[in-house]
Amino acid sequence: MTDRELFIVEVDSFEGQEATISVSDADGAPLRAVYCIARRDEATGVLQFFDYGYTSIREAREAWPQAR
Repeated sequence: MTDRELFIVEVDSFEGQEATISVSDADGAPLRAVYCIARRDEATGVLQFFDYGYTSIREAREAWPQAR
C-alpha cells in the first residue's frame, strides 16, 4: 500500500441509457448501496476502487480505519 489518501465511496444502483450499476448481496437481493475503498490515481486524479462490497460504512471503516 502506498501513502496515497484512501476514501470510502458509497455506490448505489443506477440505470441509465448507456450503463447500469446493480448492487445486491451474495444471494442477489437488492441493496441500497455498497461501500468501496478507493485511492486517487496520481497521473489522472481519478478515484479507483481496490476493495469492494462492504455493506455498511461501519464495516468499511473497521477494515480501513485510515480511509476518509
